[in-house]
Amino acid sequence: MDKPIKKKTWTPGRIIFIVLVLVAIASLAYLYASRSGKSRLKTDAGRMTFSKVGYGEFREYYPFDAKVEPVTSVYLDVETGGRVEAIYAEGGKFVRKGDLILRFSNTQLQRSSIDSERGLLETLNIQRDTQFNRAQNRLLLKEQLVDLNYQILRLEDKYKRYGALGKDSGVMSEEELKAVKDELGYKQNKRELLEERIRQEDQLSQTQLEQANKSVERLNRSLDLLAKTVESLDVRAPITGYLSSIEAEVGQNVPAGKRIGQIDLLDKLKLRAGIDQYYIAKVQVGTKGKFSLEGTSYAVEVLKIYPEVKDDKFTVDMSFVGEMPTGIKRGQTLTVELDFSETGKSLVVSKGGFYNQTNGRWVYLISEDRLSANRTDIRTGRQNPRDVEVLEGLREGDWIITSGYDAFNEVDMLVFEQPVQIGN
Repeated sequence: MDKPIKKKTWTPGRIIFIVLVLVAIASLAYLYASRSGKSRLKTDAGRMTFSKVGYGEFREYYPFDAKVEPVTSVYLDVETGGRVEAIYAEGGKFVRKGDLILRFSNTQLQRSSIDSERGLLETLNIQRDTQFNRAQNRLLLKEQLVDLNYQILRLEDKYKRYGALGKDSGVMSEEELKAVKDELGYKQNKRELLEERIRQEDQLSQTQLEQANKSVERLNRSLDLLAKTVESLDVRAPITGYLSSIEAEVGQNVPAGKRIGQIDLLDKLKLRAGIDQYYIAKVQVGTKGKFSLEGTSYAVEVLKIYPEVKDDKFTVDMSFVGEMPTGIKRGQTLTVELDFSETGKSLVVSKGGFYNQTNGRWVYLISEDRLSANRTDIRTGRQNPRDVEVLEGLREGDWIITSGYDAFNEVDMLVFEQPVQIGN
């Protein structure tokens, strides 16, 4: 008797068909996911911080540490250098103008001073000898001129007297009269030469005297300068004020040009601070600011801007506006808030760790069901240490993640295991 043959439920063909369908479904799912282009990351929201976007009072300001410094300071720079022999004033002490602060010794400088004095004396001696010799020579020439004038005078008188008598008088022959006339002409020519020589000698003497005087004048100036340089070995207070610390020790060799201290006038003080270069275009002379000290607020304004940027900061000086706090001292540090705008209403959000990583270009925006956060591009404006102004990309009432984004690798979506607990 034949038995009926039962058909198998899971035939090889059916199994192969099902596997192919599942593979196709998986491929379609993968293709859809890759085309959507969204990367996801499951994470725990327990350690995150969230902030709500909303309208509120906003003021753009920047806080920084400013140091109290005197408005007027005079630096003590070593002029010639040398070995420190003695220190007469301590740092932080009050000194009066002219008080001896420090004394150097410099044997080379002192030797140069002695050599210069010797050179000046030798030049003066040469000048005196030259003047004496010139004077003696001029006297001799003058004496010769006097004798020559006397001889000419006698010859002129003789020629006139005998010439008037005539050649027929028998007193003097014609030849003798001619000899007197010739000698008179010779003496007159000689006198002209002697007068010219005297004139040239006078000019030469005057030129040499002027040159000698200029030489002595130069030597005197050099000697005066050298004397002042020697005097500078005694460092004295140029003004009355408070001496900063002395950067020198007894026996130390200090090179020329080194700054060893400064004297401050403490009747007027200012604030000096380094500001982040981000604000270099915003800070101007006259920009207002304020700081608090012992519960009282004081106003300041920017007095001077130093444009050089060092270590990502530039330096400004600020003056006190109105009353200056009593009891502040040089070197004291104060926290100043520099204002860049008036207080007004703006759409703002708290400035957390995310801002340093995205520079305000995008945020993770919490979804309405609180189960995810999507990466969203935004545009920000002004800022202060606590808040940042939102210009585009967010609306009032939105919630964003404000803690740091380092662990998220900039994925497109953060998925939470359960809804985050935030306000309305």
